[in-house]
Amino acid sequence: MRTTTPELALILLAAIAGGAGCDRGAPRQAEEQRPDGGAPSAPAPQGKVLEAAENEAPAASARPQAGAAAQAGPARIEIPAGKLVAGSTPGDKGRDPTLEPALLAVELGGFTIDRYLYPNDPAQPPLTGVTRARASELCQQAGGRLCTELEWERACKGPEGTPYAGGAAWDPACAKAPTSCASGFGVVGMGAALREWTASDVAPIEDLQPKAASVRGATASASGVDHRCARRAAVDPAASGDDIGFRCCHGAPNAATIPSPQWQQTFRRAEISPQQVTELLASVRQLRDLGGDISFFKEPDDVSVVLRRGRTRLSPGGTPANPPESIPPPNTTLTTSPLLWNPVPGEEVLVVTGKSDDDSFIVAFLKLPGDRYRIASSMLLKGERGPIALGYNGYVRRRLGWATCWDCRGESGNITYRDDHRVVITQR
Repeated sequence: MRTTTPELALILLAAIAGGAGCDRGAPRQAEEQRPDGGAPSAPAPQGKVLEAAENEAPAASARPQAGAAAQAGPARIEIPAGKLVAGSTPGDKGRDPTLEPALLAVELGGFTIDRYLYPNDPAQPPLTGVTRARASELCQQAGGRLCTELEWERACKGPEGTPYAGGAAWDPACAKAPTSCASGFGVVGMGAALREWTASDVAPIEDLQPKAASVRGATASASGVDHRCARRAAVDPAASGDDIGFRCCHGAPNAATIPSPQWQQTFRRAEISPQQVTELLASVRQLRDLGGDISFFKEPDDVSVVLRRGRTRLSPGGTPANPPESIPPPNTTLTTSPLLWNPVPGEEVLVVTGKSDDDSFIVAFLKLPGDRYRIASSMLLKGERGPIALGYNGYVRRRLGWATCWDCRGESGNITYRDDHRVVITQR
């Protein structure tokens, strides 16, 4: 029986009982080849696998400088030199991997930032409706400059590097009273109710993202995750709107920038051992009941089994439901080996199939910096020894197939990277 864990952001459309249920016929050999013709990659998993964001306990909101305390203090805040871990962890809610770097460590020099949005006066409303060029001019007239986006992010995350200004969670009260909420450094209203121009640009990504201005923060009506300090938006610098303000910085600007990720090979072979996969699965509480030794399916023999089952399955009329020439589809490669998958720039997913005793599984892990991983999605096929084959087309970036019987209803499906940057495993 196939079972899955909804806590791992998994969608399963139907449940199946028993084995493959396919008639057997002559084998069809699959060609051994590397995905997209590229060299294999050797992941080296280290440490505990991170829980999916959907499974993490909600963080408590913290506003250590709320209320009247947030309005006290100097008009400019000195931010000391130090290390900033920019961006976010792959799999975080609201994260766009094409815009937010994966835990990018940078050293920043000290600088000064206005406590409030321009005109840096809590008695006046923030100025909005100006282009980035005009915002830069106004900062220069005030003896400063527009902040770079990494300076903005450091001021927002504070000395503790919190995800939101002032704490680990978003406090909706900050949207209603932004001047009552301060970051750990004491900078007020960051990410609370207005987006903010920065002096930085979002570097282009071929066929995906043109060069644009980097805007930080969020409007009062934005969803909670959009108020994260790491969130970036790419905006035309000539635009102006009532929802975009700005604040000024002082001192020499920091030269550090955020590079944009580029397109990589869609699929490539992952050189990872069954023992390493065993260690990864042992860190995932929902998959710890996989008993026995983990092993991979054989290639090309087990690929041939999956193909043979699909080719010889009969329709009610007794004729082949899947003509041999349709299995697999053109440009599709079948494999039982672990794959590293690059569905979009900035995101890498390790997809593994295997078996343990009488059960088989499909698991997708998000790859993190430092050879660490985060669980993305999984499917456990209880009482089904497989084999399971993965089928992919290097020109189809956001989807690959899986099957115990190729193209058989109920015994095959897809692994999909959705528009919300979630990986889901579905059955068809």
